[in-house]
Amino acid sequence: MLYATDCPAERGVELLPTEWSPIEEALSERLSRLDVDAWEALYVEHRRLIRGLLAGHLGYTAELEDVTQQVFETALGLVDTGKVRLTGERSGMRAWLVAIALRLAQSERRRRSRTTSAEPSSACENLTSAAIDPAGWQLLQRTQALVAQLPPRLRIPWLLRHLEGMQLEEIAESCGVSLATVKRRLSRAQRKFSSLAARDSVLREHLNEGGVL
Repeated sequence: MLYATDCPAERGVELLPTEWSPIEEALSERLSRLDVDAWEALYVEHRRLIRGLLAGHLGYTAELEDVTQQVFETALGLVDTGKVRLTGERSGMRAWLVAIALRLAQSERRRRSRTTSAEPSSACENLTSAAIDPAGWQLLQRTQALVAQLPPRLRIPWLLRHLEGMQLEEIAESCGVSLATVKRRLSRAQRKFSSLAARDSVLREHLNEGGVL
């Protein structure tokens, strides 16, 4: 588990309990010693989850990668200052990172609300690529705008599945719900998304021509 001192950033460590097997004590010790390779491995393992959760709250905006990095920098800082002590369970680690991510997402949303020039949460600036043609870019923008209309409990599993490429079992473990619940939420999200897409002339035409989103 993770042991958290009385610090706001660490409260809610058990927010999303999972049933992962304990991590090796050696890895926990390496993280506690601020081993660079161990922290890099932690980042690689959890990046998709954290990025997908943040996108569910903030959208795929230009700041998404920065906020994702900030989650791990915050975690490292808490261990470095002794405010959090790692003792070795993967489920506690994942739930702790999720709790940090949700708090940073809340802070970022408050910051945006104070910034009148902030971009809408459905913006996708950081996904720009020379490989995407103008028509493809338009589809991507419209798709993101529709996904942003889904309620969080449907939007987050949808993003983790379709944009972050996570397996159903991973999503269930990450969200602290059963596999059956994840399947139901994904099914509801897809029905809602399809209903919204049918009202969009560009997406409707794309789907009628056999395209996929």
